[in-house]
Amino acid sequence: MSRRWCIRLFFLVFFLVTVVILYNMLDSISTERDSQQRTKEQHMKDQLDSLEDSIQDIHKILKEKGQILKSISDNTTSTNSSHPKCIWRTLSPINTTFEIRQLYERLPFDDQNGGVWGQGFDIQYNESQWTSADKLKIIVMPHSHCDPGWLNTFERYFKYATKNIINTIITMLDKNQSYRFIWAEMSFLSLWWDQATNDQRQLLKKFLQNKQLEIVTGGWVMNDEANTHYFAMLDQLIEGHQFIEQNLGNITIENSWANDPFGYSPTMAYLLQRSGIKHLAIQRVHYHIKKALAKEKRLEFLWQQSWDRMGSTRIFTHILPFYAYDIPHTCGPDPKVCCQFDFKRGSDSYTSCSWGINPVRINEENLLERSQLLLDQYRKKAQLYRTNVLFIQLGDDFRYRTINEAKLQFDNYDKLFSYMNQRMDWNVNIQYGTLNDYFDRVTKMKSIEEFPSYTGDFFTYADRADNYWSGYYTSRAFFKRLDRIVESYLRATEILFSIAYLKVLERKIPNYFPIDELFSMLTQARRNLGLFQHHDGITGTAKSHVVDDYGRKLLSTVYMAQDIMLQSATYLLFQNDYFFQRKVLASNEEFLAYDILPIKRLLQFDDNEQKHRVLYIYNPTDQRRLEFVQIFINTFRVHITSNKKTIETCQIEPKWSRKQSNIMEQNQFELLILVDIQPYSIKEYTIHTSTEYEQSCTLTKLQYIHEQHVPKNLSAPFPIEIIGTKLIQIENRFLDVTFSKTGAILNLHDKHSDENLRFHSNMIQYGTSKQSDHHSGAYLFIPNGNAQEIPMSNFNLIRIQQGSFIHRIDLINDLYSLQYRLTNTNDANDYTIELDVITHLTMNKDFELGIRFSTGIKNGPEFFTDLNGFQMIRRKTYEKLSLQGNVYPMPTMAYIEDDSTRFTILTGQPSGVACLKSGVIDVFLDRRLTEDDGRGLGQGVMDNRETISTFKLLFERRHTIIDQTLLTGYPTLLAHHLSIELLYPVHVLQSFVPTAVQDELDLFVKSSFLPSDYHLVNLRTINNTKSNATKNLALIVRRFAYDCDDNYDQLYYFEQPRFDDFFLSNQIQSIEQTSLSLRYVQQRVNLTSKLTVPYAEIVTYKIHLY
Repeated sequence: MSRRWCIRLFFLVFFLVTVVILYNMLDSISTERDSQQRTKEQHMKDQLDSLEDSIQDIHKILKEKGQILKSISDNTTSTNSSHPKCIWRTLSPINTTFEIRQLYERLPFDDQNGGVWGQGFDIQYNESQWTSADKLKIIVMPHSHCDPGWLNTFERYFKYATKNIINTIITMLDKNQSYRFIWAEMSFLSLWWDQATNDQRQLLKKFLQNKQLEIVTGGWVMNDEANTHYFAMLDQLIEGHQFIEQNLGNITIENSWANDPFGYSPTMAYLLQRSGIKHLAIQRVHYHIKKALAKEKRLEFLWQQSWDRMGSTRIFTHILPFYAYDIPHTCGPDPKVCCQFDFKRGSDSYTSCSWGINPVRINEENLLERSQLLLDQYRKKAQLYRTNVLFIQLGDDFRYRTINEAKLQFDNYDKLFSYMNQRMDWNVNIQYGTLNDYFDRVTKMKSIEEFPSYTGDFFTYADRADNYWSGYYTSRAFFKRLDRIVESYLRATEILFSIAYLKVLERKIPNYFPIDELFSMLTQARRNLGLFQHHDGITGTAKSHVVDDYGRKLLSTVYMAQDIMLQSATYLLFQNDYFFQRKVLASNEEFLAYDILPIKRLLQFDDNEQKHRVLYIYNPTDQRRLEFVQIFINTFRVHITSNKKTIETCQIEPKWSRKQSNIMEQNQFELLILVDIQPYSIKEYTIHTSTEYEQSCTLTKLQYIHEQHVPKNLSAPFPIEIIGTKLIQIENRFLDVTFSKTGAILNLHDKHSDENLRFHSNMIQYGTSKQSDHHSGAYLFIPNGNAQEIPMSNFNLIRIQQGSFIHRIDLINDLYSLQYRLTNTNDANDYTIELDVITHLTMNKDFELGIRFSTGIKNGPEFFTDLNGFQMIRRKTYEKLSLQGNVYPMPTMAYIEDDSTRFTILTGQPSGVACLKSGVIDVFLDRRLTEDDGRGLGQGVMDNRETISTFKLLFERRHTIIDQTLLTGYPTLLAHHLSIELLYPVHVLQSFVPTAVQDELDLFVKSSFLPSDYHLVNLRTINNTKSNATKNLALIVRRFAYDCDDNYDQLYYFEQPRFDDFFLSNQIQSIEQTSLSLRYVQQRVNLTSKLTVPYAEIVTYKIHLY
C-alpha cells in the first residue's frame, strides 16, 4: 500500500472515531435542550451549530459510497469547462488601475482633521506651475438642482420654483451669449414645455443648438442608484430621451450629471455609456475615498464594469472632491471662503453663511482682494486633478428662481472673470461653461487612455464621521415593495399592448381598438413610475405628504396598466367579438388604496346560474411557468379544467379574515391552482362547481400546537390535527424543514443529497443612538449597538397548513408574522423555501426590524449583493468600519458561499443587507424613527404601513472552487429564473363570459423561442411628438451572465434567437440596433438575423412596422 493510501486510511479512521464522539456529545446536548426553555436553547445554539458543522463535514465524506478517498482534483473539477456556453467564464475581465476592494483594504477610515478642508488635507501650490502657454483654464458651470418631489410635491415644486427657474435661465441666456447653464430633469422640462409659449420654446431650442444650454443625462429624473431596478432605471432614461428627440430635435447628449444620488452604481454607468453618454460627474462618494483619490489625483478615471472582458464599457468619470455640491463646497477646500462667493446669501437673503462671513458685492474697491481670494481656492482645488482644466459648479437646490437672484450671481462673477482674465501675470483663463465644455477641454489636453481606470461601486456613502447613509435602503419599505409591483404591471402591460398594436396594424380584426386613448394612459404610467425612481422617491426620504403623493401616482399607474392590459388581452382573445366599451375581463387583483397592498377579487359562484368561471392566465416572462396561482372563491367544492382537460393539481385553503388572523371567513376560500403556461402566452383555466359526489380540489389539513387555537366556526370540513410532538415538519420532494414548537427552524434536510443543512432564522431589532444630532433617520442608520434577537417564543399563534401540493407554517404575533412555504410543482420553485414577512410598526419609539438567516456556510467576511438586479458584486465586512458602514443595498438578491454550498436570498423588494458574521445574513425589513437625522428632511419616519416582504431562499451545491480574485459574482441560471418569477408574477384575468374563447394564445410567432440565458427586458411602443403611438417598437433584450451548473442548465436550451421568432415578415419593415435609449443607430439587421447580445449585457433594437 502506498504512503498516500496509508495517510488516507489514517484520516478515515480518525474521522470515524471523531464522528462517534461528536454524535454522543450532540445527543447529550440535545437531550438537555429538550428539557430546557427557549432561553437556554438560545444560549447553546452557537455551540450546537459548531458541532453540527463538524458532523456535516464528516457525514459528507462517509456518504461517498466507496469514493471517500477520491482525489481533490476530481472533487474540484469545474463543470464550467464541459458547458459550451460557459467558455466566456474562462476569460478574465480586463484589469483596471484600481478597484473598490483595494481602497477599502488600505484605508484606515480614521477621522483626522484636515484643516480648513476638514475631511481632507492641507493643499499647497506653486504659482509658477502655470505659464502664459499653459494657463489654468477654469470652467464655471451654473446649475440648479431640482428635486421632482422632496419637501414639496413634484407639481408644487414646478408651480412655485422650477417653472420660474427655467424662465429665468432663458431670459439670462438671451441677455448674454457668454452665459451657460445645464438642465437634468426632463420631468420638469416636460411640464414647462407643455405650458410654454412658442417663443419660449424656440428660445430654448436656440440655446440648445448654440450650446449655451446643455441637457445632461436627459433622464426623466436623476434616479436613485441603490434601490432601483435596471428595468425602471432604463425606462425613465428612455422616457426622457424620447421626450428630447420628439420635442427638442436631434441634440447630442454626451454628458451625465448626478450630483445628489446617495451613492453610485456601475449599473447606471453602464446604462449611460451604452446610451451614448461619454462622461459622468458624481458627488456623493464616501469622504474617505474622496480624500484618498484626491491625494493620488485619481478623482478622474475610466469607470469599467467588473465583468468587462474587452474594456468596451468604460466611461470617463469625474468626482467632485468636497463635502457637498453647493457653492460653499465647490470653489475650493475652504467653505468659509467659498461661501463668500455665493451672492444669494447675505443680509437680504433667507440664508446666510454658516461660517460667519457673508458675501459682499464686487466693486472697484474690493475687486483685487476678492479675485485673489477666490483664485487661491481655485488653484488649490486644481491640485487634486491631473490637468490644468478646472471644473467649478455654481449652484444649489432650486437656485435661480428670480431674475434678481440670477443677476446677483452673474453680475458679480462677470466682474471677477473679467478682472482675472485681464491679469496676464496670473496665467488664468476663466469662463462660464457647461459640462460638455469642461470634458471637451480635459480630453483635448490629455488622452483618455492616460487616466487611471476603476472598477467597483460607491456604496455605502458616508458624508462625515460614522454617518453612513444605509438607512434609506429600507426606509418606507411599503412603497419599495409597491414599486416592484408597479414595475411588474407596467412591463407586462407594455408587452401586451405592443402585441395588440401589431394586430391592429395588420388590419385583420375590423373592430375599433382605442390606440390613442390607451397609449396616452401608458405614457402617463411610464412617467409616474419614472418619477418615483427619483433619489428622494424610492429611497423613502421625502416628507410624508410627498410620499403620499408618490403613492397616489403609483396607484393610478396600476389602474391605468390594468385597464390597458385588460383591453389588450380582450382584443387579442376575443378578436372579432371585441368591443372596447364592453367589459369582459377583470384583474384578479384589487388595489383599494395607495397605502394598502392589493387583495384578491372574490370570484362568485351560485347554484343556479354561475356554475363555472373562466380565467385567463398571462405569463409575461421568458420561461415556462409551472406554479400555483391564488383565487378567492365562495365555495370549496370546485374542480378545474384547461382546454377541457381536468387539472387535478389544485388545493383549497381557508381564507383568513386578515393576514395575521385565525378567524375563517365564512363562505370564502383560497383556491390554489397549479398552472402550466408557456412563455409570453395567455392560457385558459376554468373553475367548475362540484356536487358533493363529484371529485373536487383537495382540502388542506390544519395543524395547531394547542387546542385552544382551533377556530370555533369552521367554514368548511377542513381536517384538523393537534400536534402531540414538539416538532413541526413541512416538506416537498427536495426539502424537509423542521421547526420547534416555538417556531424556530431546527433543521433543513436536502433530500436530493440526503444531507442536513444548518439553517436557522431569527427576528432581530435595532434601536438608535441617543446622542444629540447623532441618530438614525430617513437617510442614516446609526444603531445603538449590535442587533438584539427577538425571542422566537413570543408568537401568539402557530398554524400549519398541510396540503397535497403546498405546505406552509404561519408564525403570528402582533409585531410581525412569518409564513414559510414549500411547494410541489415539479419545477424550479420546489428547490426554494418561500417566505413572506408581514410587518406593521406602530410603536412610538425608534425601532428597526430585520430577519437573520444563519447557516453553516464558511464564507468568512465576504458575501455578494446585487446591483440593481443587473449584476453582482463581492462585499467584505470590515471590523474597522462601524456596523452601519457594513450594510449594503440589496435590490433583488444576495448570497454567501463556500466551496461546497451557496445560500441565495431572492427578494421581491429592495432593502438593506449585511453579513456581520460568517455564515449569517441579516436582511432589514422596516424602520420606524422618531427624529430627523439632520439631512434636510426635517422629520422622522413614522408613517409605516402594513407591509409584506417576499423572499425565496435557495441552497445550491457548488461544483467549482470559489475564485477569490473576482470582484463580480454570478448567480446560477436557476437563481436568475427564480428572481424573474418573483419580480414578474403571472397575471390572472377573470372573464365574465361563461365560455372560453381561446384555449391558449402565443403572443409571438414562436413559442418558447428565447434561450434560457436571454431575457426580454421590454417591448415598448414608441411615441411621437403628440404622445401618440408610432409604427415603431423598442425590443430590449438582456443576456444573463451566470454561474454554470450542468445539473440545472442541461434542462434548458441555448439556441440563439432570431427576429422572425418574434415577428412575421409582413409586420416588419426594417430593424435597427440602437443605443440603449434608442437615440443612435448602430447597425441595420434583417428579419432572419440572430439577436446578438453579449453576455452580461443589454441590447436595444428599433423595430419599424408596416
